[in-house]
Amino acid sequence: MTALQVVEVLLLAGCLVIALWLVLLWVRRRTLAAHGPVSPCAVRVPGSSRWRLGLLRLGAHHLDWFSVGGLLARPTMSWGREGLDISTPAPERVSIPGLDAALCLELTGPSGHLADIALEPKIYPALRSWLESAPPGHNVNVT
Repeated sequence: MTALQVVEVLLLAGCLVIALWLVLLWVRRRTLAAHGPVSPCAVRVPGSSRWRLGLLRLGAHHLDWFSVGGLLARPTMSWGREGLDISTPAPERVSIPGLDAALCLELTGPSGHLADIALEPKIYPALRSWLESAPPGHNVNVT
């Protein structure tokens, strides 16, 4: 093989790897969305100044956060619905690449401050409604 053919084979292999990666990300996104509403979100854990972009899913009993670049369908972070609370949005908007004028919220639980989340303003009412509604099967036999 000539040097030109080697370069062509390497370029083809690189393009195939990129195409496979994109297909796997698309399949993962579809898999995540099959189990509940998914929206773009960024998370900042306590003690860190770095925002991590990902996907937020409102499940029946958990609020799940998935990393954008991962291939696993398992959440990177998950918070139980019971005892979970979010603050009112901060007056200033946070500038995070991938999110348009994101609202910054503090996520707290029974053990205290869990994380800061930044999400698009149109997602905030859905998250607030999900949090304030009763989980499925909760207080079913109330008379």
